[in-house]
Amino acid sequence: MHLFKFIPLVIALSLVSACASHKPPPRPGSINAKVEQLSEMSYLQVTDLRAVKRNHLLTVQAEINNTDSDNQQLYYRFKWLDAAGFAVGGEEAWKPVLVYAYQKQTLTAVAPSPQVTDFRLVVQSPDNTGDLP
Repeated sequence: MHLFKFIPLVIALSLVSACASHKPPPRPGSINAKVEQLSEMSYLQVTDLRAVKRNHLLTVQAEINNTDSDNQQLYYRFKWLDAAGFAVGGEEAWKPVLVYAYQKQTLTAVAPSPQVTDFRLVVQSPDNTGDLP
């Protein structure tokens, strides 16, 4: 009977410790809130994101910085979202881009529909994993 008194306490402590071990969510409007990185990237970084509506279509520019002395291959695509957060226009194909050593590369994309109000930039770089096994 006394065991049941401790179950809520154990559950509460488990939840608190689980929450404490996770990173806080990215700040709304920050680059991290708009970028989905599918692989660990040691040398390539999204350093700037800009978006503006032109002719009723969202236009996005992303700046990618290569901090390595070697050229780095990046694959990217945009997820276009409406005001409710639903995907618009289907899934884009992956686009490759070569970012030269110690250089910056600007990616530009235009939303497929006037219903697009938000986006996510999805990036991966299989050869840019640094010290990962």
